[in-house]
Amino acid sequence: MTKVALLIGISDYKDGLNPLPASVKDMQAIAKVLQHPEMGDFAQTDIQKLENPDPQKMQEAIETLFSDRQK
Repeated sequence: MTKVALLIGISDYKDGLNPLPASVKDMQAIAKVLQHPEMGDFAQTDIQKLENPDPQKMQEAIETLFSDRQK
């Protein structure tokens, strides 16, 4: 079974909400942990990272992640 991950880091928000600049850096750090051979051991190609995606791109990535998956 292939391990896959979809990491989404959102730091920019609409007016009225404060930005979270560390969220994208956190996403990059999580990717490194997942790739570490003694922790996650994920292949780099099995980790998709989205940085401040628009809603459509994020929805498509989530749909792709779960399409044709089995229990």
